[in-house]
Amino acid sequence: MNAADPDPDARSTPHGAGRRLLKLLVEIDSSRFLGNRVVAAIALIAILAIFAGLGYLVPAVLSQYF
Repeated sequence: MNAADPDPDARSTPHGAGRRLLKLLVEIDSSRFLGNRVVAAIALIAILAIFAGLGYLVPAVLSQYF
């Protein structure tokens, strides 16, 4: 193998949920197109609403059983 050949064992960059969330935050702030900003903001608000709903729902359901 030459030094110029890419390493076959090199990992690609992860594209997980955290990376997508950070991309939404950056897109809200720096996108040139208003439509992209609005869609990214709505998606971020929806994600936060889901977490808020789960944060309320899970303890409420668990409190009925304990």
